[in-house]
Amino acid sequence: MERYYKRKTSCPAEDEINWDEQIQYDPGLRKEIDSYHPNLREKVRRKYLENGPCQPRGINFPLLNIGEKDKQRRFMQEWFDEFGPWLEYSEKTQRAYCFYCFLFREKKDAGYDAFVVNGWNGFHRKERLRSHMGEVGGLHYNAMKKCDDLLNRKQHIDVQYNQITEVAKRAYFTRLNGSIDTARLLLKQGLPFRGHDESKESYNRGNFKEFYDCLAEHDPILHKAVTTDATKNSCLLAPEIQRDIVECFANEIIQSILEELGSDVFCLLVDESRDVSCKEQMAVVLRYVDKCGIMKERFVGLVHVTETTSSHLKSSIDSLLAKFKISLKQCRGQGYDGASNMRGELNGLQSLILRDSKAAYYVHCFAHQLQLVIVATMRKHKGVSNFLNMISILLNVVGGSAKRRDMIRDINYEQGQKALGCGQLETGTGLNQEQCLQRPGDTRWSSHYKTLKSLVNMFPTIVEVLKVVEKDDRDWKNRDQASNLLVYFQSFDFVFYLHLLLTTLTATNTLSLALQRKDQDIVNAIGCVHSTRLHLHDLRRDGWDKLLDEVNEFCDLHEIDRVEMESTYIDPRQPRKKSGITNKHHYAVDCFNDIIDWLVQELDNRFSETTSQLLVCSAAFNPRESFQAFNGENLMSLAKLYPDDFSNDDLRDLSHQLRLYIADVRADDRFSNINTIGELSQKMVETGKYRLYPLVYRLLKLVLVLPVATATVERCFSSMKIVKTSLSNRMGDEHLSHRLICYIEKEEMKKVSNEAVVHRFMTMEGKGRKYDL
Repeated sequence: MERYYKRKTSCPAEDEINWDEQIQYDPGLRKEIDSYHPNLREKVRRKYLENGPCQPRGINFPLLNIGEKDKQRRFMQEWFDEFGPWLEYSEKTQRAYCFYCFLFREKKDAGYDAFVVNGWNGFHRKERLRSHMGEVGGLHYNAMKKCDDLLNRKQHIDVQYNQITEVAKRAYFTRLNGSIDTARLLLKQGLPFRGHDESKESYNRGNFKEFYDCLAEHDPILHKAVTTDATKNSCLLAPEIQRDIVECFANEIIQSILEELGSDVFCLLVDESRDVSCKEQMAVVLRYVDKCGIMKERFVGLVHVTETTSSHLKSSIDSLLAKFKISLKQCRGQGYDGASNMRGELNGLQSLILRDSKAAYYVHCFAHQLQLVIVATMRKHKGVSNFLNMISILLNVVGGSAKRRDMIRDINYEQGQKALGCGQLETGTGLNQEQCLQRPGDTRWSSHYKTLKSLVNMFPTIVEVLKVVEKDDRDWKNRDQASNLLVYFQSFDFVFYLHLLLTTLTATNTLSLALQRKDQDIVNAIGCVHSTRLHLHDLRRDGWDKLLDEVNEFCDLHEIDRVEMESTYIDPRQPRKKSGITNKHHYAVDCFNDIIDWLVQELDNRFSETTSQLLVCSAAFNPRESFQAFNGENLMSLAKLYPDDFSNDDLRDLSHQLRLYIADVRADDRFSNINTIGELSQKMVETGKYRLYPLVYRLLKLVLVLPVATATVERCFSSMKIVKTSLSNRMGDEHLSHRLICYIEKEEMKKVSNEAVVHRFMTMEGKGRKYDL
């Protein structure tokens, strides 16, 4: 029988459909509506209407040879405004389409192929667009009316059937606002919603229901709406309702970010990390300049990636940006941590994005480069490497058990009480806090500096704990390690390397903190690196005597034998062999000078990008000292690196505007105390000069969006550990992304009103809300 009758295909469940893959923003990539199962077509149409038409703005539409004489014509962006929301453009096929006809026109109708399947590219015949619209009652008009009818929920049968009283409606929205207020409070703190047992008799109902009940007790109107007016299935406390409210908050935040961005350029910051359930997550941050001239870095989503290959990461980014109706052609910068799948010049993520946007220049994260400088320098010197190994052993011995940690706290407390009694310590808010030893990590910024700083402050305590371990510990390995550590920690070598590393890390730690600022710009970052190099040169020239004084003072304070600098140096590994050098030569030349020289050399090697044309030309915007670094030729060279933003005519106008701009700002007292290009951008907007010199301001924004560090992305992963814990490790990927958007972008969340959340909640597609607005 199957030879004569074709078996009907069953309709797939909606939960089994990946709507992000099915619903394509680009009309050249879409499936025809008739190819979907009949039971799903209305759902598909609603999804497309929710996303809206594909109208990419701010891109350079390519020239095509069209017509009998093969004249070059292109699609005009102004047509989007002239012909309304039905006209679409595909960057993939470089053709125009009709949004309404795609949704509701039938295949048998005339003109279906031209504006739905194949697309229209007769850009030399604009009147064809008007003729396609036709008259009232035509095919295009009927398709438009069907779209309007589908969006008008008030005439749907389920809305007409459920006629309700105004009292019930007010009670419903009172309960909904109570749920929204509860969700807002929990989202701001990153607290979990669900409990182990959410029944009324349970004592572990979860934060959401507990906070909601507390809110109802203090609000008589909400209490009445909950206790008397609410039916069993209309309390608005279900997990599905909670997730919908979180999604509404996240979508409102994303919408405000996208409105700030508009069709302007941006930089892409991406990193990947595993969450508590061992899923590989990719965080995406956009760096852009808002309408007030303020540089911002905004988190826009977390994407679960099954593979970490560059092609898979690229496709995930494409899907996320398409969801936000953002084109990669707007991308003017990329910032990653330097992993091979990110920075690869042939098949890395940066090279794949460069194929879509030739001006999306990649800048290696400055903070990661600095950390690589520190690690490479430390491990190169044998004495420093041995010192760090001994620190690692110390952390295992002293911090290996809770008993020894308690011992550290008790000894610290006793010594603090004695110091306070003798007047050696001051009292006050924030002073004399409990300290601990942090384990340093090669990939954790500033961790070595914090560990060594704590070691100096807790040195007497550490020695006391090692003595107790050497004497009383039952494990012979711990006793032997403690004994060896006591010998080393009470030697001059230990004190010297401790203060030497603290001295060098203090300089680099200041740079590391500066690079991690959200408002840091590329010009200021280059200046910070240059200042650090100068500081290290000064330290090498004049810092030896000060370092030696600090070492000797520490030795005297803790009764450690000094070393006579003019005596002959004795190598502990070969004590009988004459070294032929003095102690001063060994510690000053072979240790102090070598480490600083290697540090400077690594800075030059790791930050070699600062000598590239892009960053050198960017420095010409530096406004310090009355724009002393201004160089018109360099800025013109910089503009030529962005051919999509500056045409030949724009370059001629830019040269003229630069001459007027520099004369104007140097004579204006309002620009006299500006130190960064971020302040310069804001001041140009405040004074209205961005309208006088639009091309100069456009070039300034391109410099501002260049990335400095991925610190914002790293903070996203820190927030992920707060939101998704071991007790909530089954949280869905989409819900996790929504929760993180609300938790990280608290500034934007404060601006979201309950009315906006209510409106979005009630108009969510496919939810079938009981009441209408």
